[in-house]
Amino acid sequence: MKTRFIARLIAVLGFLLPSAPTRWLFRLAGHRVGRNTRLPLLSFICANQMELGNDVDIRPFVFISVDRLTIGSSTIVSFGCQIKGNKSFRTGDNCILGAHVIIHCDEDVRLGFYSGVGPRSTIYTHGSFLPVTRGYPALFAEVELEDFVWTGMGVLFLPGSHVETNCIVNPGVVVSGRVLANTRLQLSSEATQRLDQGRLLRFSRRKPEFYHEKMIAEFFEREGLCCKVSSDKKSFETGSGIVFISKPDQDTIEFRRGEQLVASYDIDGFWASESRDPLHCRFIAFARKHYGLILRTRYS
Repeated sequence: MKTRFIARLIAVLGFLLPSAPTRWLFRLAGHRVGRNTRLPLLSFICANQMELGNDVDIRPFVFISVDRLTIGSSTIVSFGCQIKGNKSFRTGDNCILGAHVIIHCDEDVRLGFYSGVGPRSTIYTHGSFLPVTRGYPALFAEVELEDFVWTGMGVLFLPGSHVETNCIVNPGVVVSGRVLANTRLQLSSEATQRLDQGRLLRFSRRKPEFYHEKMIAEFFEREGLCCKVSSDKKSFETGSGIVFISKPDQDTIEFRRGEQLVASYDIDGFWASESRDPLHCRFIAFARKHYGLILRTRYS
């Protein structure tokens, strides 16, 4: 927590300072910054661990906030780029990010040597919005572009995309899965297909107890909380008295601290009771991001 606070403080100071003092601040904080790296005014660059090569050129109005940041030598990050998330972003040498590129690093994103992403392109490592409990998909996966990969304007990379070496992706293409080496991709109207969404949802949707157990267990894991699970897998209790109770017949979850009810969650109706408890707030955010569950607050 202290390390993150210091990183943000230095990033704010760097936003208001020219390159020379910003480089000095980053090095003072233990980051590796190469020679002639440009870190101009009006760019926010924040990472717990940072390594910038020689002659890196970061333009104004860039926003970067990740856990680990590695930018290879002679790489350009054009104006208006946004790179954010809880994981890492890494490029090799001689890379370029065009203007207004958006990269979400909820999982790691890697670019190899001499690779580039064209203007207004987007890289997503997560895909979740609609409720997983209704059968809708949620996907989190890394994205990698290997050496000598170039993408044109307005290309979208979906979670799990992996483009092998020596490829060109022309403008407007949606990339998913693995693209084999020495490939040129371009938009083709013949490549579209209509799918029965209703049938897909009926096939993929599971019973509430499956989602309850998975969601609570994963949330506790991300919070660093060890829990004792009851034999019927309906009660998840920590040593500190935090209890999550699954009620699959009603498709609801209760959050208790000892005997006190802190909050309840109506999964099927997308409602949550009102509470200012920090753990409740984090559970709401977790359910929305990872399971596509937007739980509206039912105010008393």
